[in-house]
Amino acid sequence: MTSFKLIVQNVRRHLRDCLIYFLTLLLAVSLFYAFNSISDQPAFAGMSLTRTLLYEQLGAMLALLSAAIAFVLAFLIVYANQFLLKRRKQELGIYMLLGMKKGRIARIFAGEALCIGGLALAAGLLFGFALSQGLSLVALKLFAIDIFAFRAVFSVAALKRTALCFAAIFLTVTACNVRTVSRVELIDLLTAKRKNETVRALSRIWSALLFLLALGCIATAGVLFCRDGILPSRENRSFQIAGIALFAGTPLLFASLSTVGVRAVKARETLYWKGLNAFLVQQIGSRLRTHYWILAIICGLLTVTICAVSVGVSTALAMNGLANASAPYDLNVLSDVSIDGDGDLAGQLAAQGVELRGYAAQLEQIAVYEAGFTYGEWFAGQTVDWWPIDRDVPDSQVSAIALSDLNRALAMQGKGPVRLPDGQYLLNCNYKGTYRFVEAALEAHPVLTVAGTRLERASEAVLQETYIMTSVGNNDRGTLILPDALAARLEKEVNVLLAQYRPGTDPDEVVQQLLPIGLDETHGYRYAEKNMMYDMFYGVNALVSFLCCYVGSVFLLICAALLALKQLTDTADHMQRYGLLQKLGATRRQIDRALFWQTAIFFAAPLAVAGIFSAVLIQKAMEVVENFMNLHISTNLAFTVVLFLAVYGGYFLATCLSCKRMVMERQNGRV
Repeated sequence: MTSFKLIVQNVRRHLRDCLIYFLTLLLAVSLFYAFNSISDQPAFAGMSLTRTLLYEQLGAMLALLSAAIAFVLAFLIVYANQFLLKRRKQELGIYMLLGMKKGRIARIFAGEALCIGGLALAAGLLFGFALSQGLSLVALKLFAIDIFAFRAVFSVAALKRTALCFAAIFLTVTACNVRTVSRVELIDLLTAKRKNETVRALSRIWSALLFLLALGCIATAGVLFCRDGILPSRENRSFQIAGIALFAGTPLLFASLSTVGVRAVKARETLYWKGLNAFLVQQIGSRLRTHYWILAIICGLLTVTICAVSVGVSTALAMNGLANASAPYDLNVLSDVSIDGDGDLAGQLAAQGVELRGYAAQLEQIAVYEAGFTYGEWFAGQTVDWWPIDRDVPDSQVSAIALSDLNRALAMQGKGPVRLPDGQYLLNCNYKGTYRFVEAALEAHPVLTVAGTRLERASEAVLQETYIMTSVGNNDRGTLILPDALAARLEKEVNVLLAQYRPGTDPDEVVQQLLPIGLDETHGYRYAEKNMMYDMFYGVNALVSFLCCYVGSVFLLICAALLALKQLTDTADHMQRYGLLQKLGATRRQIDRALFWQTAIFFAAPLAVAGIFSAVLIQKAMEVVENFMNLHISTNLAFTVVLFLAVYGGYFLATCLSCKRMVMERQNGRV
């Protein structure tokens, strides 16, 4: 028989054995192609300047990340290939016994890898093409581009990049196959299935002590993370201590759980001796004891996956809502009165070459005053936990605005006026970092003295209006709303020019005129432009969401594939045990049930521990993002659950079917 016919015959005969290997290749190719093809979507060609820069940054980061992930996928695919070689060691031995040279055997295996890889590459590209269209639609949504501009397109650049990457991986696989075949001995191949692993079990006392030590390490890490957060600090070493404790506690937990769990089930004799439970418990204990380091690593990767995907998607959704709430105008320009002086701000800008009257359908100028006391004095008596970004706020003057200015700003937003009797005051705050302190200050000061005038509290509720846009979203840390006559007696801090564009205005044209004044350090001008803010918000959404989902998807793929390969390898190694169970009278249904529960517990153990870790770490990660971006984030786990059901659940089902088929073939006499 020629080598070509033998390759084709072997591929057809072992195609079902390669299910996990083929699935891993297919998903890896589809993910790699889909994420690298986003940059070729034609709908992104008409984006604004700011959004284009962020989009290009996203493409560069995805390309860099893809290069790093390619090495990880190469390791995974090589590892999966080694499982196939181990599964076919007796077949290799028969080839050698029949006189076939090792060089020809290596060529046969290289041909098989090429055939399977070619099929996986073709199927992966087809699936990746469909996936890329869905990702492009999501990207259009995140970048706030009309989805009707979407066009289905096949990315030749992504195809070349994917083909080049996986060609390199297959060359590596072929080199590993050649090395393995050239170094094996015939006796090892023929007796491979008779070799048993030797695992040294821990004593009952040592297992209990290690189990308690593992729980102590994990609990210590949890307490330190909850108390001090998840960011390292030079002043406080709790992050490093928590990391070491978690790194030590996780493998100890899986190692000791193998003995402690078995002892706990043995204590319930009616359960332990029911059906094949005794065999099942011993098998699970052996897996945990043998693979505790792998389970610990997978647990860590799953924790990163859950946190990355959940935080990324939740942040994107929160920022979308914030972008809509924090930009009620098309443009506002601020002028520092102490630098530029008081006066008509539109006229000052016109003198600087920025004529906004030609672009604006509506212009209003308002002023913000200094109340005469600081936020630290205003919040006196409270235990104030300032965010790191707000450390200078206690020494800043409390802001104040005249009632008429506020109502003119609200009128531009299409809102009704606020009413305030003489001799009273109101409070406005839309910044999460200080809102609770402003509420407490309002309750603590039913009467407030401003510029020597006693004012009574007009309402027990704090308004949450946005009367000025800032580049960091809602950033009103607390503003007094005062009668006009009283506000006029205060020192003016800034003038603000509010603008709504005329229909058909090109925002980029306005921004181009504003750029010079924003860079002019001799003046105190600052501006916030709605479309630029949206671009920044949606651009960050895309960066955060895509990078987190890309990393999370690849890590999830790695975890599921490693668990599947380990389960298949152990099932193949212990095949004689299932044959012995059948000889002892175990039914086919009992064996299938034992295989199912082995696989289920092996997959569920690291996921359950990772879920507990993630419950703590997600909350702390959310706090870090909130502090950094000045926004409140609501946890959204829907996408994470769907992703795990699709990838993790798919590998679990594929593993169950493969293990069941392997045992069935053994029972039917197929080698």
